[in-house]
Amino acid sequence: MKHEQPKPGRPGETSQWPRWEGPAENRPSGYLQGEANIFAENEGQEKKRDVAPAGYDRPDDQVQAAVNEALTQDAFLDPTNIMVEVNDGVVSLTGSVAREADARRAEECAMAVAGVTGCNNRLTVSAERH
Repeated sequence: MKHEQPKPGRPGETSQWPRWEGPAENRPSGYLQGEANIFAENEGQEKKRDVAPAGYDRPDDQVQAAVNEALTQDAFLDPTNIMVEVNDGVVSLTGSVAREADARRAEECAMAVAGVTGCNNRLTVSAERH
């Protein structure tokens, strides 16, 4: 794929780069996730993914699994020495990473998960390779 800007239009149209809209586990590397609802009739309709019903709190074990999966799927982060705990939606990250940027990236991954209300980042930077 050439290095050029995407063309105008809704994702999935022939004027757009290819976008993967199937299950994440089947997505080939390099495909962009569609941000717009390609089935929308007008611009006012948007995806409602990760919007929970009133009064619903995602169970901590599901949040923990989702955070672990988000860390695993990040292509630029080595989560080998990261441990994740969740208590009332607050994620605690402990362990070590190679760089300070990795600690920030891990926190960003955790905060992007639906159901996470906060993050205690206790990751330390270790000089030795993992």
